[in-house]
Order: sequence, then structure tokens, then C-alpha cells
Amino acid sequence: MEFKNHYGSVSIITEGSIIIGQFSGNINARLVNNFATGLKKHVSALAGRPWAYISHSTHLLATTPDAERSFANLFRALQGTNCIATAYMFSSSIVLNQMKRIIVEAEAPIQILDCLFDDLQSAKAYVLKQLEFAEMAC
Repeated sequence: MEFKNHYGSVSIITEGSIIIGQFSGNINARLVNNFATGLKKHVSALAGRPWAYISHSTHLLATTPDAERSFANLFRALQGTNCIATAYMFSSSIVLNQMKRIIVEAEAPIQILDCLFDDLQSAKAYVLKQLEFAEMAC
């Protein structure tokens, strides 16, 4: 599932219980809202099972202020959907600072510096381990 405009794009990939959001370019609120609709469909398809999210944002340049608010609303909407782990990949300090603001605004229980990764394989390994721990606890 992919959404794009002249300035940026977002896509959603599902690998088992892992949902990967890929972002590139500049993201506005319309792209975030399209992404949110698609993401909610993917989460619904998991039927309440534990899942993990990876933000693959190494090609993301920035988000608009409206997009930040839309992301914060999405974070709030997804709380309580059995998301066990999150991982992030950023190549820009601008994007990292924007994500920190989004997390604060959403009042999300995420410690961003604990789940930052340089590559997709490391991010996947991290969330897979968290999912494994969650399954053992059930």
C-alpha cells in the first residue's frame, strides 16, 4: 500500500506481525491521514494479536506542522491496539526532533533513544525479540 504526492511518499508493508511504514521526502497532513487509514486496516487485520511497528524513515526529510499533529493523533488512536514494540530509523536530526515532539504531544510511552536503529535488519531483530517475549508471557 503506497501513498504519494509531488513532495513525498509513504508505504506500508506487513511481514507477519510486523508493520513497516516507509517514508521519504517531505510529508504533509494528507499523506499522514492516508497512511493512518491504511495502517488502521493493517492493524485490524491482525485481529487483536500482538504486533510491532517499524518506521523506516531514512529518506524522510521533514514533516509539516499539520503532519506532526496528524501523527500525534494517530499515535493516540493506536494506543491499546496491542502494539508490543516500536523501532525507528532516521538519518536526520530534524526528523528525530520532530518525532520527539510527536511522542510528547501524543503522550506515548515511547523512549525514542532506546529504539533507534541504523538499519532495517537490526530494527526487525529488536521488534521480533519483543514480540517473542510477549508471546512467552501469555
